Amino acid sequence: LQAIATAMSTQVAPDVDLKSRGIPWHVVVGGFVTLLVVAILGHQASARDTDDEDETGFPFWQLWLLLWGVVRLMQLLLALVFMFLIILVVRQRSILYVPTPPGTQRSPGNNPYNLRSPASWKMPFEDVWIATEDGTRIHGWLVYQPPDDWQGDEAPFTFVYFHGNAGNIGHRLENIRDMHQRLRVNVLIIDYRGYGNSEDGPGPSESGFMMDAIGTYRWIIDRINNPVRNQVVKMRADRILLFGRSIGGAVAIRLFAHLLKEQLEQKRRAEDLSLPLPAGLVLENTFTSLRDMAVQVFPFLRFLSFLLRPPLIFDEWKGADGLKFVTRHLDHWCCCLLSGLQDEIVPPIQMRQLHGILKEARPKVLKFFVFQHGGHNDTPTRGGEDYW
Repeated sequence: LQAIATAMSTQVAPDVDLKSRGIPWHVVVGGFVTLLVVAILGHQASARDTDDEDETGFPFWQLWLLLWGVVRLMQLLLALVFMFLIILVVRQRSILYVPTPPGTQRSPGNNPYNLRSPASWKMPFEDVWIATEDGTRIHGWLVYQPPDDWQGDEAPFTFVYFHGNAGNIGHRLENIRDMHQRLRVNVLIIDYRGYGNSEDGPGPSESGFMMDAIGTYRWIIDRINNPVRNQVVKMRADRILLFGRSIGGAVAIRLFAHLLKEQLEQKRRAEDLSLPLPAGLVLENTFTSLRDMAVQVFPFLRFLSFLLRPPLIFDEWKGADGLKFVTRHLDHWCCCLLSGLQDEIVPPIQMRQLHGILKEARPKVLKFFVFQHGGHNDTPTRGGEDYW
């Protein structure tokens, strides 16, 4: 991949530091000051109660004062931790799902010119709208290969692209262009509910994202089986790959596991298969679970990890569990892992853990690539030619 000029560096999808979004600094300072004032007032009240006592009759008053200070400090720290946890629980979805990062607009149409549409990059595409199970309509682009390049029943692979937790599909246009040109693939990318031009529905959540993913996969299979009049896009159901970056990787894993579970259940009931399985997964800088992410972003939560489950955690995103299910029940599939070792958001060790799961029951094709200088969102550009 040729290096992108510095003036175009804003084309990389925006990073969002989850740690900095965990709790506003002014809330921390305000809480600390409030609790400190309470502690001081409590000390003054205690001092007034003992004014009439004979201090010389208690030889260990210094030790008592030290113990009192330690107890108050522990109370203060516990109160701050408790307040922090309450705010994390209440704000967890607003921390995790960031449709409009600072300095950006929600709709791709309001992005800088070269981030508004595939047309800005001279790529052929269709503007698509997909209805999900709960009636929410999500927006996407189907960027396709010129049909004249493929003869007869030949067709390129089609990537179903699930992006990260921040920004809209326009922020991924540079990456889409490189996939389109270098890999010669079709790319179907969608904005989740509450993102970009998609409808809000009940708002971003794990269950909502999964309805968006399932609806997207059903849409593309239906489009392949029932092509529209004068369709120029060439696609085949046996040449679909799920691509996911960051939380999009968790979406892709869960979608694959869902389709496999559905297929196994249909076989058990001797029913016709409703949806074929994708040919495989491509995962980039993906985490194992939201619980693991929380513990690594906020290390003190390790001591409270037993609490990091429903109902305190709304969306678990158990990507590792989904991958284990796929490896136990499917042999003929492929998986490619792409890990940037300078990822400042998802610790690279989590990609190694996913690779470890895959090695225990290897798919037909398994590839794991690491990129020394790759960050969370810029691994494709920093990975150079080796990335492709």
